[in-house]
Amino acid sequence: MTTEVTTYRYVRFALCCLLAGLAISVTAETISSREFQTSISSYYYTSAGPVFTAVLCAMGVCLVVLRGYTDAEDTVFNLAGLSAPMVGFVPTPEVGEQIDKAAIVNNAWSYLAVMAIGWVVVLIFGLRKRAVAGAWPSRWAAIGLASVAAAWVVGVGWLLIDQDSFATKAHGLAAVFTFAPFALGVVLNTDWGVRKIAREADKARTRLDRTYWALVAAMAVLLVAGIALGLAGWTYWLLATEVSLLVCFTIFWVIQSFDLMDPQRDSLTTRPGDPLTGSR
Repeated sequence: MTTEVTTYRYVRFALCCLLAGLAISVTAETISSREFQTSISSYYYTSAGPVFTAVLCAMGVCLVVLRGYTDAEDTVFNLAGLSAPMVGFVPTPEVGEQIDKAAIVNNAWSYLAVMAIGWVVVLIFGLRKRAVAGAWPSRWAAIGLASVAAAWVVGVGWLLIDQDSFATKAHGLAAVFTFAPFALGVVLNTDWGVRKIAREADKARTRLDRTYWALVAAMAVLLVAGIALGLAGWTYWLLATEVSLLVCFTIFWVIQSFDLMDPQRDSLTTRPGDPLTGSR
C-alpha cells in the first residue's frame, strides 16, 4: 500500500486508541475515588481532566484530517471534529466547582483564530480547484464551509457579547454538535444514506447495510432510554447515555475500518518493495 493509505489507517486506529485512553482514565478515576460523576464531562474536575481535554483535542484533529468515504461523510465528521476541542476547552458547569473564565476565554479565542486560518486555507484551495479544473466544490463541501463560518461567527459574537454566558453554556452546545454528526455519519454509511443523502449511487455498499442500520437503531433507543431515565430522576442518566453512544460509535468505527479495507483497491495502491530494504 502507499504511504498515504497506511497513514490513513493509522489515523483511524489512533482514534480508537484515544477513546480507549479516555475510558481507561475515567475508569481508573472512578475506581480510585469510588464515585461516579454525573457525566463524562464532569471528569474534567478530577484527575482524569487532562486526559479528557487532550483526547477531545486529538479526536478533533483525527476527524478533521481524515477524508470521509463520501463528501457528505467528510463534512459531518469535520463538523464533529471542529466541535470536539471546544467541549474540552469549556468545562461543564458543576455545583461547587470553580471555572477559570480567563483560561476559557483565552483557549476559545485561540481556537477560533485557528479555525479562521484553516477556513481561509480551505477556501483558497477550493477557489484554486475552481480555477484549474473549472469545477466548484461539491454541495456538501459548500455546506461544510458555510456551517463552519456560521459556527465561527456565533462563537466570536458570543465571546464579544457575553463571556460569562459563554463560559457556562458553550460546553453543552459544542457537545451537541459533536455527538449529532457522529450519529449522522453512521446513517451516511447505510445504502440509503450513500444513495439518498450523499447522492453517490455508484458508491453504495450493501454488504454491511443491515449492520449500520442496527447501530443507528441502537443509538436511537439508547438516547431515548437515557432521556427517559433522566426524566425519571436517575442521577447518572447522562453518563450512561454518553458512554453507551460512544461505545456504539467505537463499534461503528471498527466495523467501517474493516469495511473500507478492500483487497482489490489495496492491490491498486501497493508499490513494489525496495529490493534492499523491503520498504514501500
